[in-house]
Amino acid sequence: MSEKRSKTYEYGILVFLVLFWGIVGLNRAGIGFIFPKIVPEFHMAFWQAGLLLSGTSVTWAFSSWIGGWLSDRRGRRKVLLPAVGFMLLMTAAMGTAWNFLSMFIVRDLLGIGDGVGWSVAEAAIGEEASPQRRGLNQGIFTAGYTFVGAGLGALIITHLTVALGWRWVFPVIAAAGAFVWIALWALMREPLRRAERRRLGWRASARLLRDPSMLAITIAGCAVLSWLLLDYGFNLLFLTRMRHFSLIEAGEIMSAWGLAGTAGQILLPLLSDFAGRKPIVIVSAFACALSLAFYITGAYGFALMQVFLGVSGFFGAGLLPIVLATSVSELVADELRGAALGMTNFFGVIVGGTLMPLVGGLAASRFGLEAALWLAVASQIVVAASLFVVRETAPRLVARGAVAEVS
Repeated sequence: MSEKRSKTYEYGILVFLVLFWGIVGLNRAGIGFIFPKIVPEFHMAFWQAGLLLSGTSVTWAFSSWIGGWLSDRRGRRKVLLPAVGFMLLMTAAMGTAWNFLSMFIVRDLLGIGDGVGWSVAEAAIGEEASPQRRGLNQGIFTAGYTFVGAGLGALIITHLTVALGWRWVFPVIAAAGAFVWIALWALMREPLRRAERRRLGWRASARLLRDPSMLAITIAGCAVLSWLLLDYGFNLLFLTRMRHFSLIEAGEIMSAWGLAGTAGQILLPLLSDFAGRKPIVIVSAFACALSLAFYITGAYGFALMQVFLGVSGFFGAGLLPIVLATSVSELVADELRGAALGMTNFFGVIVGGTLMPLVGGLAASRFGLEAALWLAVASQIVVAASLFVVRETAPRLVARGAVAEVS
């Protein structure tokens, strides 16, 4: 058997991992889409809404790091599949919450499965893909979160909420996800591993932060997850309360963010395979910040709100897989890939997924909902600044540089 599996398996398993990550997007982003219903029902303040956004984040952070490290030692399949099953159970349990505290506890447990899914699935995709397709494949995987979770999710969840009530939304999502879980059990094989690969301890991944590029990409990961959580977490409230759109209209505006973001997560990583990781991320971060600033400051109609939010989503979501997955995968040795993805995600989720939604909720309570979105703008500026320190890792550019040095 050759070291690289066939393209048929590479693309086949990618499809089901994309669908799995889309379910994660629905359970993660979906809480923001039902805020207009549960904030008054649970008598919550905005800072409590921020805590529900970050409710999956602490457990996500630890499980991402631990899960990635375990998968380096025990295997991707053995770690991923039980985590997917647990994630589906907790997704269904969200519909049983009766107050803020019960929803917060369920989402903490949900984060265990979600976090393992990120580091282990990204590591598996990185190992199955050709190096020249790594950016594209990891971008497609990440796009599952945005396309299903934000693009289709904004439509699915808001319409299901209006038709059935919010409590039925997440059990329906879990039931659909069960088919993806069964397919992964049937089809997923353990990625081939080099016989000489060493199994390093978790301290080896922590020492990676001594590398200036790894430190900078970790800071960028914190910032890009801050943008993500703040943007989708408070946008429905911003659109319904500050711009006075209906819930259905707000869901349709948010779907433009998700669908454009999906396109960005495929096209920008593909472009970065040829033009380089650094320039694509830096330009995209500034473009995202600028378009989001126009979106916040203008009292536009429905169409223009879709346009500005869509542009912001295209560039902002498009840089997610490059910052959080591909650059990390390419900065480390193969035997540390899962742990490195988990380690960088740990810090990104603690800062961007746990602290910043709470800060955004407090800022929204004190200064208005626009304040949370301005923090998202600032986060993208931090992403751009951090990437100036990161060395280029795109295989085509690295090989071209090596040839130039020899000649």
